[in-house]
Amino acid sequence: MKYFLIILFVALLGVGIFAYNYEFQEENFEQKVIGICILIFSFIWMPLFIYHRYKNKKKEDFILSKDKLKEMNDFSRKE
Repeated sequence: MKYFLIILFVALLGVGIFAYNYEFQEENFEQKVIGICILIFSFIWMPLFIYHRYKNKKKEDFILSKDKLKEMNDFSRKE
């Protein structure tokens, strides 16, 4: 999954840069290509990346509870 995400990111970046620099015969075609790259990045790459990063994490680690607030306050008072 890690390598798939890297390859997809590089491919999207490469196609976007190529479309920005190359002159196509059809008018506004480069804007369409760049727009499609942004949509793929937003709706395919980003959810896959988020899933890959957080698939084995505990949900409780990311929830702010009273105990964690107390720990943060105690930690800030020690410094």
